This record gives sequence, structure tokens and C-alpha cells, in this order.
Amino acid sequence: MRTLLLAAVTLAALGGCADVPTDTAGLASRTDTQPSEQDKAWMRGIHEGNLAEVQAGQLAAGKGSSARIKSIGKMLVVDHTKLDTKVTNAATQLRIPLPMSPSADQRAMLAELQDAPPEEFDQDFTAAMINAHQAALAATKVEISHGTSPTVVALARMAEPALVAHLTALRQPGGGPGTQTPTGSPTGSPTGSPTGSPTGSPTESSIGTPTETTLEPETPHGE
Repeated sequence: MRTLLLAAVTLAALGGCADVPTDTAGLASRTDTQPSEQDKAWMRGIHEGNLAEVQAGQLAAGKGSSARIKSIGKMLVVDHTKLDTKVTNAATQLRIPLPMSPSADQRAMLAELQDAPPEEFDQDFTAAMINAHQAALAATKVEISHGTSPTVVALARMAEPALVAHLTALRQPGGGPGTQTPTGSPTGSPTGSPTGSPTGSPTESSIGTPTETTLEPETPHGE
């Protein structure tokens, strides 16, 4: 009886081996750690931030008084659109529902920028975006330290240098964004730092795909 039981267990184990995927991308997506509440909270927060900062960037590109602010606005649109595509693809893969719009506070901030007088817009935009990026960067550092899903942590690691570069550009009192390189940015990491002519034409950041897993393009997953 014991011999028959051992044989049955062995056959079951061998049968299971036939289902092991041969492609590592499929394996990564199926064995990724179930997202924790921390992972889900970061995904929702960074998605809301991306939506808000794309809209703020569009306002700056149109309403900004200086070439510098217009350039920063274009950079935010490009970088946060790229990042949010990866966030929404990962959310679909991990079955994390995402908000359909920025938060109430972010919508209020955007309304204030929309209504700001032209002579005050640049200052108001800079202050709002510094606050937003500081909050996003702090939340991203927490995710990197305490997240459990390899996919979500990889996204946070990818986003961090771009957020640092945006803050660097926003804090510069003059000149165009990207005239400084954030200290400690890894080689080949996204910098989000446009270079070029004094007219402020931005160069797109290289926001790459997380190395921990391969994210296949999917339709963004809403609530």
C-alpha cells in the first residue's frame, strides 16, 4: 500500500512538470508575489499623480510665461505619459483597479492653475509641482523599501530617477530644465532632463521597462 502511494505521488509530481512554462516572461507574470496593500496604494497614488502632472504639464506648455516653464511642462507630459502607460499595464497584469481621474486635491490644484493670472502662473505652477513631486518621491522610496511585488517595486525603482530629475529642474531658479544632473542617478536610468536650445525644447526621458519582469502592452485597467 505504501509503495502504491509513493508511486502515485511521484506520477503526480512528474505530471506537474509538464505545465512549467518555457518562456521566462510568462513565468514572471504567473509567479509574481501577490501585491500587498502597500503595492496597491503606491500604484493608485502614482497613477493619480501621473494623470495630474500630465494635465499640469499641458497647462504649463500653453500658459507658461517663460521658455523654461514651457519646457518643463512638455517634459512632464512626455515622462508621466510614458510612466503611466507602464503603470496601467502592470495594474492590468496584477488585477489592481486604478482611479479614473486625479484625486480631489489634485483636481483643485489643476483648477487653480487653470484660473491663475498669466503673471502668476509660472510661480504657482512651480510651487505646485515641487510639492507634488516631493510627495511622489517620498511615496516611491517607501514602495522601494517596503513593497512586496517585484513588478511594482521595479516600477518604483524606474520612476525614482525621473522624479528626482523633475524636482531638480523645477528647483532651478533660471535656465532650462536638465542643466544639472541629479547626483547618484545610475547610468542609463531615466533622467527626464531635456537638453537643447534656449527655447526649452525638451528631450524625452528614457523611462525603461522594469528588469524584474516583462510587461506586455495591455488596455489600461480602470475601476
